[in-house]
Amino acid sequence: MRIAIVDDLLADRQLLAGYIQHYFDAEEPLHTAQITSFKSGTAFLSAFHKGLFDVIFLDIFMPEMDGMETARKIREIDSHCLLIFSSVSSAHAVESFGVRAFHYLLKPYDYERFREVFTLCRQSVVLQDPFIEVKESRIQVKVLLREIIYVDYSNHYIQIHTRSRLVKSYMPFRAFADMLLVYPQFLYCYRNCIVNMDAVDNMIEKDFLMCNGERIPIARKNWIAVKQRFSDYTFEKLGRGSG
Repeated sequence: MRIAIVDDLLADRQLLAGYIQHYFDAEEPLHTAQITSFKSGTAFLSAFHKGLFDVIFLDIFMPEMDGMETARKIREIDSHCLLIFSSVSSAHAVESFGVRAFHYLLKPYDYERFREVFTLCRQSVVLQDPFIEVKESRIQVKVLLREIIYVDYSNHYIQIHTRSRLVKSYMPFRAFADMLLVYPQFLYCYRNCIVNMDAVDNMIEKDFLMCNGERIPIARKNWIAVKQRFSDYTFEKLGRGSG
């Protein structure tokens, strides 16, 4: 999860970063947070682009550019990231609705109050655009489920074939599969290979034809079951679309 903290006070930035890190250590040890701090709205906007952060914590009272003005400029660029304001005053709470703020934290707040708000925030991010997080080299990266075409395994590396690039992560395939197969669009087609059925264009003979033109073979012994599962999923998907 990619999180920005925008606050002119170093102590407040450090306190919030500590809360976030403790949350992931205690609540979600299999996931990590990438936290980037900025001491002003101006500094933040100079580095910001659409999709860079999932959640942005904004202090209201900052020199040069206050949090509300920063938020308005953020919304001109990115309409999906979650904004959480923090302030010593509730005076701008109503105004925060104008930039579709997710929440408004009053300083000083303790960890339990932060935890309540951030748990709701975390759930909202996952529901908005589900993703998984894997370690690529030494960096934790987020991979959107809708971007995945298929996944296979080579020399102890998970290979995630996405619509834009190949993501490789050193981990057991079984552990990765457990993380992915909880979502109904993913299906084993043969040993150590999982396809995203939303990325299948067609079935040709006993292969999946994927949206990138690749053909992924289906294990002969599982052919009937895989074909039925794909047919069922496609039918259900059409039903959801017509509703």
